[in-house]
Amino acid sequence: MMRSGLVSGLLFALSALLPASGEGVGPVEPGLYAITTMIETETVDPGTGTLGDAWSDTYTGAACLMTDTERRVRPETFADERCSFSNVRRDPYGLAFDLVCPFPEGLLAGSGTLSLDPTRPSAFDETFTLRGEGEVAAQRVTIKGRLRGACTP
Repeated sequence: MMRSGLVSGLLFALSALLPASGEGVGPVEPGLYAITTMIETETVDPGTGTLGDAWSDTYTGAACLMTDTERRVRPETFADERCSFSNVRRDPYGLAFDLVCPFPEGLLAGSGTLSLDPTRPSAFDETFTLRGEGEVAAQRVTIKGRLRGACTP
């Protein structure tokens, strides 16, 4: 089964904040954020297109968002560093974007949104759907950040 490469790769990695999405959404309130990532995966038999397996995995972690740059969450902030984001644009609730992820199991591509309620800047939600032509047919990724308190030194 190919869970390890895709799942471990999509675990949020607080990577360098890239300029690809401009300013990002926010700013969120400063502090310690609980980050929950849920990945729903479907595989198919590439020869027949028959659904092979489906599962979901949930991962949790935390990130301290304190500086002005960190507080402007971008689509790539908590996503797999192998994914490339493009066509990042404003939408009514935050940002919309396209992405391509070249995993060892195959190329997955799709689109998603990153939203922040400006009346409650202590939470953000990112969702994207990836599709591929190999064994992994689809992945839906949901990343939620919620303010939990102050950062500790």
